[in-house]
Amino acid sequence: MEIPDVIKGILILIFVFVPIERALAVHHQKLLREGWFTDLCYYFSGYFIGHGTTKLLIVFVLMSQGSIPILSKFVGQQPLFLQVTAAIFIGDLCFYFVHRLLHTVPWLWRFHAIHHSSTHIDWLATVRVHPFEQILTKACQMIPLYLLGFSSEALAIYIVFSSAIAFFIHANVRVKFPILKWIIATPEFHSWHHDRYPQKRAQNLAVQLPILDYIFGTLYMPKNEQPKQYGTKLNTTTNYFNHLIYPFKNWINKNADR
Repeated sequence: MEIPDVIKGILILIFVFVPIERALAVHHQKLLREGWFTDLCYYFSGYFIGHGTTKLLIVFVLMSQGSIPILSKFVGQQPLFLQVTAAIFIGDLCFYFVHRLLHTVPWLWRFHAIHHSSTHIDWLATVRVHPFEQILTKACQMIPLYLLGFSSEALAIYIVFSSAIAFFIHANVRVKFPILKWIIATPEFHSWHHDRYPQKRAQNLAVQLPILDYIFGTLYMPKNEQPKQYGTKLNTTTNYFNHLIYPFKNWINKNADR
């Protein structure tokens, strides 16, 4: 019997990241740390939500008469390496701005606070994302790439790269990358984004290209330091269904009062 892709995915992640985090942990924590089952629920729900969202985005682009003709012809003729490089830059630029809104717009923050509720950062914490945020950020990243006419091969590579680096930057590893960390996001870079007491209101907002934070003034990566605590002060208990309704609690209470 063939193993479903969703099971293959979690097994690959376990076999890759668990041994590395055991050997190179920057913060020593239990394998089955607090909230692991909640994050496992997010993995399975996020897998199906992600695949469903991709299909809906393709339908949306087709219904809106597809890509932009002049640009798509130019983009589609470029070498695959150049297309992938451009896709990474455009995708992360779009993510940067929506991520900034998630931190600065109060009602959006209530969704994003779920991701920041993790008090232990590791590869599994990557998937703790509210479904609304997952759909929003994926749409903001992928719709521009579809409209610009990137080839299916370039988009496929971009999607795999995006998924891989998302798990990589959340990994609980102490390895430092002196030069690479300024070119591509690393755990050292992203750990400061999850700092419980950030130096800035929002820092290290890019998830692939630190240069975007440098350009927009949100880069924070001090030498020889590491965040001491993660998570937020918000009462987002480690329960998947509590997380789902958390952003709507204020709205429900206000309407109940009326």
